[in-house]
Amino acid sequence: MDFKEKELRKNPRENANPLSTLFFWWINPLFRKGAKNDLAMDDLYSALKEDESERLGDQLEIAWKKQLEKKKSGKKPKLFRALISCFWKLYAFLVFGLMLDEWVVRIAQPLFLKALINSFSDGSEQWEKYSYAAGVCVTTLLHTLLLHPTMFANQHVGMKCRVAACSMIYRKVLKLSKRAQGKTTIGQMVNLLSNDVIRFDTNLMFIPYLLIGPVQIAIFGYFLYQEVEFAAFAGIGFVILLIPIEYAIGRMFTGYRFHIARRTDERGRIMSEIIIAMRVIKMYAWEKPFAAMINRVRKSEVQVLRKASLLRATYLSLYISSARMVTYFVFLAHILDGNPLRADVVFFCLTIFNTIRQVMISYFPTALAAISELFVSIDRIEGFLLLEEQKSNENEHIKIVLPEKTGEINEASIKMENVDASWTGEKLNLSQINFNFKGDKLVMVVGQVGCGKTTLLHTLLAELPITAGNCNIYGRTAYSSQESWIFGGNVKQNILFGQSFEEQRYNEVVRVCALEDDFKQLPHGDQTIVGERGVALSGGQKARVGLARAIYQKADIYLLDDPLSAVDSKVSRHIFEKCVRDHLTGHLRILCTHQLQYLPLSDHVIVLEDGKVLAQGTYQELSDRGVDFVSLMTSDSVDDAVSKSGVASPEEVPKEAQKDKGKPEAQVEKMAGGSVTWKTYFDYFRSGEATLFLYFVIFAFASSQVAFTAADYFLSMWTKAEEEREFRARQRATTTVLPTNFSQFSNISPNLIRPNAHDWIPSDDDGYLGEDVYLYSYTGIVMGIFFLTKARALSFFLFCMRVSVRVHDKMFKSMVRAPIKFYDDNPSGRIMNRFTKDLGSMDELLPYAMFDAITIFLLMLTMVALIISSNYYMAIPTFALLIILFVIRQYYIKTARAVKRIEALTRSPIFTHVVASSSGSTTIRSANAESILVKQFDGHQDIHSSSWYIFISANRWFGVWLEMISVAYLTIVTLSFLILASLTDYKSSDVGLAISSALNLTGVFQWGMRQSAETENLMTSVERALEYAKLDPEAPLESKPDKKPPKDWPKNGEIQFRNYYLAYEEKGVIKGITFDIKACEKIGIVGRTGAGKSSIINGLFRMTEPRGDMFIDGVRVNDIGLHDLRQAVSIIPQDPVLFSGSMRSNLDPFDQYPDQDLWESLEEVELKNDIPALDFKVSDGGSNFSVGQRQLVCLARAILRKNKIIVMDEATANVDPRLNSVMDCDRILVLDNGYLMEYNHPHILLNDPHGILSSMVNHTGAASAAVLKQVAAEETSSKVGEIGQMVDPLGASKQRDRLRDFSKRSDANQDLDQVENEGVP
Repeated sequence: MDFKEKELRKNPRENANPLSTLFFWWINPLFRKGAKNDLAMDDLYSALKEDESERLGDQLEIAWKKQLEKKKSGKKPKLFRALISCFWKLYAFLVFGLMLDEWVVRIAQPLFLKALINSFSDGSEQWEKYSYAAGVCVTTLLHTLLLHPTMFANQHVGMKCRVAACSMIYRKVLKLSKRAQGKTTIGQMVNLLSNDVIRFDTNLMFIPYLLIGPVQIAIFGYFLYQEVEFAAFAGIGFVILLIPIEYAIGRMFTGYRFHIARRTDERGRIMSEIIIAMRVIKMYAWEKPFAAMINRVRKSEVQVLRKASLLRATYLSLYISSARMVTYFVFLAHILDGNPLRADVVFFCLTIFNTIRQVMISYFPTALAAISELFVSIDRIEGFLLLEEQKSNENEHIKIVLPEKTGEINEASIKMENVDASWTGEKLNLSQINFNFKGDKLVMVVGQVGCGKTTLLHTLLAELPITAGNCNIYGRTAYSSQESWIFGGNVKQNILFGQSFEEQRYNEVVRVCALEDDFKQLPHGDQTIVGERGVALSGGQKARVGLARAIYQKADIYLLDDPLSAVDSKVSRHIFEKCVRDHLTGHLRILCTHQLQYLPLSDHVIVLEDGKVLAQGTYQELSDRGVDFVSLMTSDSVDDAVSKSGVASPEEVPKEAQKDKGKPEAQVEKMAGGSVTWKTYFDYFRSGEATLFLYFVIFAFASSQVAFTAADYFLSMWTKAEEEREFRARQRATTTVLPTNFSQFSNISPNLIRPNAHDWIPSDDDGYLGEDVYLYSYTGIVMGIFFLTKARALSFFLFCMRVSVRVHDKMFKSMVRAPIKFYDDNPSGRIMNRFTKDLGSMDELLPYAMFDAITIFLLMLTMVALIISSNYYMAIPTFALLIILFVIRQYYIKTARAVKRIEALTRSPIFTHVVASSSGSTTIRSANAESILVKQFDGHQDIHSSSWYIFISANRWFGVWLEMISVAYLTIVTLSFLILASLTDYKSSDVGLAISSALNLTGVFQWGMRQSAETENLMTSVERALEYAKLDPEAPLESKPDKKPPKDWPKNGEIQFRNYYLAYEEKGVIKGITFDIKACEKIGIVGRTGAGKSSIINGLFRMTEPRGDMFIDGVRVNDIGLHDLRQAVSIIPQDPVLFSGSMRSNLDPFDQYPDQDLWESLEEVELKNDIPALDFKVSDGGSNFSVGQRQLVCLARAILRKNKIIVMDEATANVDPRLNSVMDCDRILVLDNGYLMEYNHPHILLNDPHGILSSMVNHTGAASAAVLKQVAAEETSSKVGEIGQMVDPLGASKQRDRLRDFSKRSDANQDLDQVENEGVP
């Protein structure tokens, strides 16, 4: 999401002439380049204008809106009708091309072949033979020139449908209402964009055969009847019988496809949550339980995948064996009808039924299944597109008027009258809200956690539906969210957010948002790549970047949701004074906050409680009415001021960090180079971990191919025997001396002189084995083919499924064990791409392509052997053909493989963009940046479309030229029999076997080579999966026996750091610090951004391996297993993480505690009344809870664990001011630039007027500073850490007290409370 469009070279297809287009000659320059060097992204051509995502998305959106109009009349909108209206003309044209090929060209081909075979036995003239031979070759050439361009156009239409559908899905993502977002997940969105839309690419090409097939079989049936009479119906009947069987298999497969998609959705949802929350999962030591969860989901998915694989294997084996079964029934009926088995009949029938079988047994039922499968995917996409949208203009209760519509607005205003609002339509989230604000005014909204502050802002943004009352907004709004949304570009791009750069305005925004110092510290300033979700920034930096994005927008109204919660007191004051008060003067500002010390500076204050206005007015008015702001200031305001201020930073300007030289670049996904190595194939098959099973698969392939070869050879031998027997009988008949008066023998049966009468041929010829022997032998061979092909297909697909299961398990195990840096460097979309698209290719596409490639390779070898056995002179051209084909394959595969890898890489940004956009939809909509984000998504799609278009073009280039060479080979084979006929007495059976085999080769050669190339292309998915299966792991999870700590460790919770260092990529962030934490102590850790606070936590949990020593109760934690360490320490993270599911699964995902304990933990954090049941549904990412409520849930988790050591990483930032939370600590540790600067009791540190902590406290304001010093003094005198209860109507101090009580009441007697400090010079 970097708002940069990648410039690619112009596509040469745009200006290609017709011949270049027909033969795909325009792509040759890319092949030449790819043959010399590995291709890179910059070598791609730009997408064709007709393929641009924006154009196709707009086209489909217009058609879809027409469908949506039908809702008004009660009809359901249909996405497939919208698609048809967009692409039917082009699709109809290519269907016509396929009809011409299948109804004319392919029907003429066997007719010419039959005439050619007959010409070798019926005394035809030489010119007739050449004419028939030309007919065979020309029809084969025409088939090539018609098939590939039309199939390419078919794939092209499928690509357009996919691109248009993806564009529509993304546009819908940006429009989803909050309620609709709770009904779907990011995992489902990714699955729609990865697995469902791919059906357009694969399924559209078969659908025309629903019309082509029946007509073609009727035409062929006529010619077969002319030749073999009623025996033709035996073969056609068998084909027709197979159609419903194949269709039933296809329907079952479609049903399985639906269940697979649902299970893949679920796995994708869980995977997405795991990847995003991996830091927390590792800190909780939840890797194994989450792995078990994924294993259960994957097992459920594999159960259906295995059934689908068995169905596919059954289908393929039936299709392959039918090649011999169908002709067997024709020949059997023909023989039983009293006819001899002649060569012209055999090879005419073989050629015809090969075509019929391909169309009616393969394409026709596949088309039936494909259209059903396509509708399943279309229905899933359609269901997503019909989800509720966030539409402020359709809500009669809210009216938003923008300057563009009314001219210049002199005074922005917001007026709410008796407003009720609800997320679900049942329970009211806001009730009876009334206020009216105009012009230059600062409104501050305060209240306890869950009172409705964020909900109020969402209502003003039209995110929350208003169910009653009226809301009128005049002016443009800008919004800064409480939970900072940062995307994976650089800092500057995050601030500009697609708007034009104005240097003066930009610099001013950076200044007032206190980012100048951070730009000095960041390695590349504002050009620093922040990573996905801003992993390179601290919480405070993310908050200020999000604030700067809102401030940079030219708006009339600014809605600021607690922007001061993640910054220290100095920065808090700077932002409030320089930004909120000064920079935004003249604008209407609504500020939700806990920092009550700023209330006197506001123009209006709203106090919320349970979604209602408890009180409102000016600060003075509320004070006059008896609202005790002194109490508020001494509790909530101090806590908030402090939590947001954290710890004081030195007054001096920090030294400018050393900046890396060179241009910053985002972490780019690695792409393998060169060919897929044999080791990758070896590792793939070895992953099955079943050697005997693999040997059986190899035996099944070999034996079934031997049976096929035996059938062809035996059929040739049989027809040759019949031909020789008939020839000898004819010779005897012609040498018999007949009387002159022939009429005397008029009683002789005509059958004795009719050459094709079966009973005329003697049965005792030398070498003739007898019709029964030939028939029974052939029957046995055909039955062997039937069973062996079943064994081959079933065993192979089961083995591949076994491999896929194990590779996934290795991938996931390796990914979970990878260090946290792996997740910081790799966006979630990139990782999800491996677990969705790549794994999906391994599950479903690779076995099919590899099965085809191996089968056809063996078939090619046997066909070549048969051709050479029929004509030894063909050995040289045959071997030359194989060499040429191999050279072309190698030439092709270098480019195709690289393009396939690039295509895989270009998918990842699409998924990453969708994931990021979904999580930031409110911010995007508030900034009216949807069009910018859509444009960028279209740019990602265009790059992917470019790689995909080049890939399918290269594929067709390969197919066309393989078939052109095969046609040349067919011509050589055919002419060889004509030219050498004077030297050798060729039998028609030899001619039929050789030419029919060569005809098959023209299709088989190119398909086999393409499938072998496709296999290698798909093996790049295996390569990518195996790469993730071999990630470097972090330290062992379990301790060695001699290093394992006692079961009751830690007993006390004493921690010692000795000469402790921590570095990220050789950059030191903790620099040799040494300190002790005693048992039952509560320690506050404070410091500015980059001081090292988070690094201490990372080191404590060994998220990054430190140098130096760290001991807990005398045990050196550097030596023990990670789980032994992490299970002993509880963490309440800064960014609270909830998982979609129930509240029970979020508190106790692995059922370790009884319900009573869960309710008690919720009661401890005062959430019990907000949770109706433990099965209460938590939306994706916990979006139906406020940030503060999410932190309380995380606190409840910690209560359940009852550990001796608790780490609270700014855990109260969104519920309680933070200096209050550390002032009652036993000691406070102050860090600066990785060094320990101060470490003592807060009262002692505050007695030093020049100390860092003193400076920070003083920046909270006089009243707050007095209270904080009093708390520190009381803590010193009490020696206990409990202070008197203070009246707090907003409830912030309650949360502080809950945290304090928790640290004393539970076994978690030791706290490391990290407080963020954002220093400003």
